Amino acid sequence: MKKIYIYLLAATSIMGVSCSEDWLNLNPSTSVTTDQALSTLEDIKVALNGVYRETSQHSYYGDNYWYYGDCRAMDVQARENKASGKRVTPYYTYNVLATDNLNITLPWNRPYLVIRQANNIIQKIEQGAVQSSDTKELDRIKAEALVLRGLALFNLTRLFGMPYINDNGASLGVPIELKPEEPSHQPKRNTVAECYEQVVNDITTARSSLSTERTDGYINYWAAQALLSRVYLDMGKNKEAYEAAADVINNSKGLYQLYTRDEYPTIWGKDFQAEALFELYISTTEPSEWGGGTGGEGAPMVYANEEKGVDWNNLILTEEFLNLLEEDPNDVRHCITQLSLIENNEGLPEAARTRKVFLSKFPGKSGDPKDNNISIIRLSEVYLNAAEAGVKLGGEYLEPARGFLNQIVSRANPEKSVSAEEFTIERVLKECRKELVGEGQIFFDYLRNKQPIVRKGGWHLSTLNTLNAETIQPNDPRIALPIPQSEIDANPNIVQNPQ
Repeated sequence: MKKIYIYLLAATSIMGVSCSEDWLNLNPSTSVTTDQALSTLEDIKVALNGVYRETSQHSYYGDNYWYYGDCRAMDVQARENKASGKRVTPYYTYNVLATDNLNITLPWNRPYLVIRQANNIIQKIEQGAVQSSDTKELDRIKAEALVLRGLALFNLTRLFGMPYINDNGASLGVPIELKPEEPSHQPKRNTVAECYEQVVNDITTARSSLSTERTDGYINYWAAQALLSRVYLDMGKNKEAYEAAADVINNSKGLYQLYTRDEYPTIWGKDFQAEALFELYISTTEPSEWGGGTGGEGAPMVYANEEKGVDWNNLILTEEFLNLLEEDPNDVRHCITQLSLIENNEGLPEAARTRKVFLSKFPGKSGDPKDNNISIIRLSEVYLNAAEAGVKLGGEYLEPARGFLNQIVSRANPEKSVSAEEFTIERVLKECRKELVGEGQIFFDYLRNKQPIVRKGGWHLSTLNTLNAETIQPNDPRIALPIPQSEIDANPNIVQNPQ
């Protein structure tokens, strides 16, 4: 039998990304094979570009990992039923098969490719194999590779493991890989706790060598701290989450600012706006195995509101979400919802045809959704992370945390605020839903707070009832995606998730 391992898919080349940063304006056609000696500073820069590029690719942030955390929750749904192996629906219905190439195998392989490429860079720098006296620059490049490696491991653990908070991470996560391995390597799965500990170690180790200046499109100190606030919340380490988030809010010296109410309707789809802590640059002219841009299709196309029938635009907002938003007619976030561009669109569930069910956060820079940057984390989430951590900590943290929440609430409507009596975890989660819809976090927000995912009524598909997926409890074994069957077949050390 032909053996298939996660590292066999390590690409033979790492390609540069064209972008606005000077040192990142490397020729996209330049390639450096992972087996070649990365012997110069220029080689290492090109290699790091390749890691960013793979992070933005199809089956990772360019696609599945961006919309996964929404279509598994209650505010975004599939507009039509699609069979196994098709986009979106298997996640939405909690009916994903281990043999599903699009939804399981590729999303497992792509982050491991990122890890493999990051490990090549880290190893070469640590071995002293790069001919350069610019140790500060080498340290920075290594630090960015560490964060991208940690982020990939974090995302893999979130998809293929159970929530940390369920059992303090005692259940199985994914294999941790800290160096390039041979194709014959047969790793075991580490625990969720071990995976999270490695993620924290990668990001905290990197911080001291990261730039504190704004570096649009790339990891800096503030992006690392923002991501740590997300990781720590999942672990239930609320003090650490609060401190990381508050550091970004209080100490980034105006590099990042919340969008104003007037700006809010205008910023979507534009490059590197005021809240962009970590945003991957996308261009439809960038060469790609999938055709350019976010895979040439990618996550923005899944949300697209198309005048003509396009098979990609399969995610719409739920009735529950629209009703939640409509509790306040003056909430500025109504601007992110749209009616179908097709009158009485028969491609929508009947009850949805007169409602603003399309999410308009991803219009593209030129009106083409394919030409849309990928936002990994923005400042509004950091404020909400601080609010969540603070309300859980209580005591001296309550008032500043409520202040962070109220900056999001009053931005949406200046006449609204949350009182001390109203400041609860439920109120924070409600604001997360309204602010972060379509940004891939709501599913995980609810899981770490041990809240059930309830999808009933409205225009939810009837298959939810058929598959017993209307209510998902936070310990439902289907939360952890199945390990790809190709991995199970090739590696006797890999244990399958129960389903």
